[in-house]
Amino acid sequence: MKELKITDVAGLIPERRIESNKGDYGRLLSVCGSRFYRGAAVLSSEAALRCGVGILRLASIEKVCAAVASSVPEATFLPLEESDDGSVLGFEAASVFESDPRISAVLCGCGLTVSVGARSAVLGIIESSPCTVVLDADALNCLKSDPSVLRKAAVPPVITPHWGEFSRLCGRPIPDVEKNAETLAKEFAAEYNCIVVLKSHYTVIADPSGECFISRYGNAGLARGGSGDILAGMIASFAAQGLSAIDAAKLGTALHGAAADRCAARLGMTGMLPRDVIADLTELLKEMRG
Repeated sequence: MKELKITDVAGLIPERRIESNKGDYGRLLSVCGSRFYRGAAVLSSEAALRCGVGILRLASIEKVCAAVASSVPEATFLPLEESDDGSVLGFEAASVFESDPRISAVLCGCGLTVSVGARSAVLGIIESSPCTVVLDADALNCLKSDPSVLRKAAVPPVITPHWGEFSRLCGRPIPDVEKNAETLAKEFAAEYNCIVVLKSHYTVIADPSGECFISRYGNAGLARGGSGDILAGMIASFAAQGLSAIDAAKLGTALHGAAADRCAARLGMTGMLPRDVIADLTELLKEMRG
């Protein structure tokens, strides 16, 4: 297993060319948020835009769209009908991709909740998307009974589980995941043809070929809700800008952890919040790419 260093991935940061426009930096579709988890969509949306994606379109219920619009006015929206439980009632993924063939990556799951409508949306996205899909949080919980649908993706998707979510996906108890994180991540990536970003106090990244990386960036200040939403938004942003799924995962993971370490040095691990990491992320990107 190779240790991931920020210097190894700096060259992957997409360059901003003088003669370019928003269409040159990808179009990310985000299917995130629910009535009780609006902040997840806010955090993932801002992180994606801060990492350079040209256009972000959030498909979610009106309450979530309103929350994101007030905090991230650069986002665009596809309002969806709300179910009685506060989740998406339905999402016709195939028709969305047909109507907008320029979509270059999809983020799904941050704050989505687990419901009939959410599961239908997740399955539709995996089966219909022609581009990289990043699956986080409740998108993974929607798949716990049958992760084999991951094999139906047109390109290997990126999944970003913490140990608890991965335990449910692979059917192994958390202590086993803790002891065998590298082996289980590699086995799952190979079996289901996906990139696994397995998160804890260190992060293991595995791809279907058997290649595996470990990132030791990050700190206990990230141990609070919202940190994973930012990471998922970052990875999806880089995928939308044209990076391969594995490179997007490596770059997003290293930058997220390194920015969190700067944030902890600035604010302390107790007082820092996930949204604070974004300020350190932008400084890091400025230093590395401009």
